[in-house]
Amino acid sequence: MIKLGFWKIIFIAVLVGLVALPNAYAQQQKIKLKAYRYSGNKKDDSMWSGMYTAKSGKIYIGLCTHADAANFYEFDPAGEKMEHIADLTIFKGERGEGIRTSGKIHVVFVEDNEGNIYFGDFCEDNGPEAIDPSSYRGAHWFKYEPKSKILTNIGMISKNSGLLGMAIDQERRRLYGLGEDGHLYMFDMDKQVTIDKGRVDDWDICRTIVADDLGNVYGAFPVNRVWKYDPKTDRTYDLQNVRIPNDPRVPPRTMSNPQIDRKNLWRILEWKPDERVFYGITNSDSRLFRFDPFDGEEGNITPLSLMCADRYLDEDPKKIPIATLAFTLAPENKVFYAPVTSVGFDYSAESWDVVNEREFTYKVNNESLIPLSVLIEYDITSGMRRELGTMETEDGRKIFGLGAAVYSPIDNKLYFAGAVEEKDPKYVAGQIDMKWNYSMALFSLPVPTE
Repeated sequence: MIKLGFWKIIFIAVLVGLVALPNAYAQQQKIKLKAYRYSGNKKDDSMWSGMYTAKSGKIYIGLCTHADAANFYEFDPAGEKMEHIADLTIFKGERGEGIRTSGKIHVVFVEDNEGNIYFGDFCEDNGPEAIDPSSYRGAHWFKYEPKSKILTNIGMISKNSGLLGMAIDQERRRLYGLGEDGHLYMFDMDKQVTIDKGRVDDWDICRTIVADDLGNVYGAFPVNRVWKYDPKTDRTYDLQNVRIPNDPRVPPRTMSNPQIDRKNLWRILEWKPDERVFYGITNSDSRLFRFDPFDGEEGNITPLSLMCADRYLDEDPKKIPIATLAFTLAPENKVFYAPVTSVGFDYSAESWDVVNEREFTYKVNNESLIPLSVLIEYDITSGMRRELGTMETEDGRKIFGLGAAVYSPIDNKLYFAGAVEEKDPKYVAGQIDMKWNYSMALFSLPVPTE
């Protein structure tokens, strides 16, 4: 009886181990990425959305620095060459003037049919509180011509509000930008004029706007709603029957006004030309969805799969961290997304609302964990989702939260931008939770295969 009981115990233990092994193994898996430093050591401390792969294959990156400058970079995957194009505070003549500065590029870059790159900037909270916010000289549209390497300030967006999201209508030659003030701005590239198309949103402002191949522009607003700008009628209206997938069990970021909340918005989307649809990620629980703007009179959104880290799949959904912007599509119907494993990630978290959010998340999870990034893959054809592992550099440094992702056809690689563990004091740009030193880096990874 004793022997039988012993072997029963062993057998049960083995079974339990086999059941637990896949999840435990996935958590321990490491994905090695190559890291590239940004030229000039500008001590950029954050980035949000600002990355784009041009038709040439070159990658354009916009980084942010609280209380200082936004910096614009070009990376050539063919020669692995990183080039600093502009420090916007110097380019705009703001440096040393004792004024609020252009410290952020928060938009996905866009490209016209001639291969020129466009973006917009903004200030937000860049500058000590002692500096009058009204000293800011305004946010502007910028045009970069890669062949001549000429950057041009092509016009003011607003004296007070910069851009959080951006899209382009290549055929009509129009730029669209969603401002901090909730207004949709349009820049006519032929007439060289900016037009305020009116308010489309209120706080909390949508971080991503997108355009389909007919030039229609879409954005999200609370609660779980979508607006559309139709260039043919020059009319903006709310879609009445289209809703962004949202788990009602997920609480808002803040309880001060729980209905007007960023978690009720989509986080980031990308257009898939062959299907003529968007794929995107919800803010609240990192759920992948498919938005077909041509399905019916208004379009249709279909929820697909949770893309959060595996550790949250069977957990209370309110523990899932707010979504990141590290999302991209790749060939063979693959989707890649890099969520964090703990808390809402915001680099050094200068904003009080973010600090409070992270404290709330710590309490919900009953733990304080380092915010690492994992890579999730989704196969559109099969509907299969898998976590590929925890991301780290080739030299073993931890990769923290990521702010953007793109695919490069030049070398068939995925590129990510965000924060990495920094051990060299010369390059430290900030500190996460006053515990972990980090710098900003660009990372590359060959597209994973089965």
